[in-house]
Amino acid sequence: MATNYGNAFHSPDQKAYPGSVVPVWLEVKERKTAGGTFDISGYKKGDIIPAGIAVRLDKMGGNATILPTFTVAEALTSGTSVVLKANGIAPAKDMVVGKMTTAGQCAKAAALGVVTYDATAKTYSCAISANSLGELAVGDILVIASEAGNNKAAVLPNGLSWRQVFIDSENATVGTVAVVTKGQVLADRIPAMPEFYKAAMPGITFEYEA
Repeated sequence: MATNYGNAFHSPDQKAYPGSVVPVWLEVKERKTAGGTFDISGYKKGDIIPAGIAVRLDKMGGNATILPTFTVAEALTSGTSVVLKANGIAPAKDMVVGKMTTAGQCAKAAALGVVTYDATAKTYSCAISANSLGELAVGDILVIASEAGNNKAAVLPNGLSWRQVFIDSENATVGTVAVVTKGQVLADRIPAMPEFYKAAMPGITFEYEA
């Protein structure tokens, strides 16, 4: 089972906020009347899906796809691993990721292999097929792609999660999420995402603290 909690959770490492709950939404003008269900079989008890994460909902009450993003922590020119920082959700084996272009595609996309966590650096080293992601710079954002290979269209969001979702039991398979389609959100307090994601959600205004 997954439990939904109110307005907040994620805060970037460079920010300091009092308490464990951080306001995310300035205003919620419109939500899908019925949210969606999504597969949580890959999560474990205690995992949190943050408020404000990008979501693709196919229809009201339908299937939702949570769209985590990952920030490149070490420049990549070639090789068989990529070092990533999680933006709310950790990368996992078999996730297909790529760097989105302004054309709404991933220049290259690759399935992640074995993932190793560095607790000191708070980064994840992810195995990839040799040179399958091309060159990446520190700070580049990788997104979920539709399939591995070159020039495969990325999955685009049509809303943001309204509340954080807490995975409160082991071996759960289905979670629910409410999706905001119009409103104002504090962009510094939600998972980082590329500008193309934001452009795909014209009803949401992304406000910045600095």
